[in-house]
Amino acid sequence: MADLIEDSIIVRMDYGDAMVTGNGPCGQVDIGIERKRIGDLVNSITTGRLSGHQLPGLLAQYYKVYIIVEGMWIGGKAEDELEVKGHGWRELERGRRRFRASDIWGYLTTLEATGVIVRTTYDMVHTCQMIKYLAKWWGKEWGAHRGHDVVYKAGPPTASLHVEKASLVRRVAAELPGIGWKKAKSVESLFGTVEDLVMATEEELREIEGIGRITARAIYKSLHTGE
Repeated sequence: MADLIEDSIIVRMDYGDAMVTGNGPCGQVDIGIERKRIGDLVNSITTGRLSGHQLPGLLAQYYKVYIIVEGMWIGGKAEDELEVKGHGWRELERGRRRFRASDIWGYLTTLEATGVIVRTTYDMVHTCQMIKYLAKWWGKEWGAHRGHDVVYKAGPPTASLHVEKASLVRRVAAELPGIGWKKAKSVESLFGTVEDLVMATEEELREIEGIGRITARAIYKSLHTGE
């Protein structure tokens, strides 16, 4: 990938496949980029590696996180089965599990709800072009961005948009069994740090609004075994 991007430098990264240094509203920021080919994405859904390991690290390390999904896929005509483009279209399976195109889009939409920005590309060349576009945009001085002005002025005079960056506790909690994004807010209010959450007993986990004995046990097991 580095061969296709001018002036790129190969470095070891704890999280992400590429990083762009740019300008945020308060100074220099690092932008993390994770590249997933469609097959890799399906593997990540199956194993939970992206949601359980990579995503928390990416969100904690970078100002913004982009996930670029590379490849072409569609929903089959019969049951929306996932088909990928290689030498023709073929159904993509992992073990006994059959994936639908709606599974992929649903998963990506969930990622976007955590604050990740999802982009899709056709192949490696297109992916490298996307990274160049991101580098160019973030390379501008923050005050030089004007593309949003027309959209903002088109709304009512009192229109405003405020996006609150979720805490690491909430982002991690949202990936636990039976939690989801809404209940993760309750987790955030009960446990100040990820360490507090990990050290919680099953009884303490049951104090989360809407969490019963069985779910608390599943959460505890997930935190301590990774399952």
